[in-house]
Amino acid sequence: MNVEQILDEAVRETIETMAFMEVIRGDRITPYDEHLVRLRVEILVNAPFPGEIRLVLPKSLAMVFAQNMYSLDEQEVTEAIIADVLGEIVNIIAGRLIANILPGDQTFQLGLPQIGPDAFLETEAASLAIEFDAESTPFWVILFGDGFQSTH
Repeated sequence: MNVEQILDEAVRETIETMAFMEVIRGDRITPYDEHLVRLRVEILVNAPFPGEIRLVLPKSLAMVFAQNMYSLDEQEVTEAIIADVLGEIVNIIAGRLIANILPGDQTFQLGLPQIGPDAFLETEAASLAIEFDAESTPFWVILFGDGFQSTH
């Protein structure tokens, strides 16, 4: 499997198992909407190569993830719970992805998840963006770093 296939499987399995939502891979990239409130959660890959795995999603979808994972009503979901949920999701996706692209005997090291509002930034860095869909809501996973590119 290539990186895209491994990422697709890691994202779908993680969110379907944790948030009990069906995830499908989008066949397009939805145009950027500056009016949509989005969150960005990212985790650095420190070893064996430098990189970053970023999850970008509407805040409304993050709320649904939190509600489903903790069986909460909407008014019970706090910013701290959303941060915990998204940090856990990106950490598991990153671990599954890296473990499956490296040889079995190679170790890896991830940083701690960082969460904040999303802002559109253009970059020249090597990246791979894949759009997914959960309950008709698009979200994105972006991989940054040459280590992800060489494993296509």
